[in-house]
Amino acid sequence: MLRRDLGIDHVAEAGSFDQVLNAIAQDPTIAMVTIDLDLPGMRGLERIRQLRIDYPQLRVVIVALMCDRETMLDALCAGIHGYIPKHLPSAEMLVAFRSVLAGQIYVPPLVSDLSAKRIVPRAVTSRAQRLTDRQFKVLGLLAAGRSNKEIARALCIAEGTVKVHITAAFRTLGVHNRVSAAAALHGLSEAQMMPGTVVPVLLSHERAAEGHNGTIANGVKAFPLAN
Repeated sequence: MLRRDLGIDHVAEAGSFDQVLNAIAQDPTIAMVTIDLDLPGMRGLERIRQLRIDYPQLRVVIVALMCDRETMLDALCAGIHGYIPKHLPSAEMLVAFRSVLAGQIYVPPLVSDLSAKRIVPRAVTSRAQRLTDRQFKVLGLLAAGRSNKEIARALCIAEGTVKVHITAAFRTLGVHNRVSAAAALHGLSEAQMMPGTVVPVLLSHERAAEGHNGTIANGVKAFPLAN
């Protein structure tokens, strides 16, 4: 999409937020970076805010799997130029990117809906339903702020076993942090939950961000982050 539909000559990828920073520092021609809130190395939106301060001319777009009004507003306060949900149809996503590249700010209409709830794509909830009963319980406690040691004590299992369950659960969900995993659990209806599942509450200080593709338009380099 970036190359074919947006006319971007160069699309680079990075596997972590630190790699993104290194690439930008080495190549001042990078014009736009797209960041997934699940990108390794993200620590909430503070790093986005600092990125905007350090590189005021850089267009910064968040491309997120999970979408809720509060997170989008927080991201706007951090200085982003666009918040694009991953579940948008290709045509709408193109409109969003073109708006950002034209110097505008893009956010979904959801941001103006005071009663809007968190959006969790069906693919994520489908994967969440493949978790085992024990993985559900471990993730619920993890997202509720419990340490691995506390989870092990609560479930009467070894701490090493807790780590195994977390790794397997994250792989099943296709996520990298507790925030995205908790959001996937929240997307399930009560009937879909495993018996005894602890549904975590996402605290504002626990919300993190996810990262991917950066781009360049009309011959100007942009920088996308890898999934």
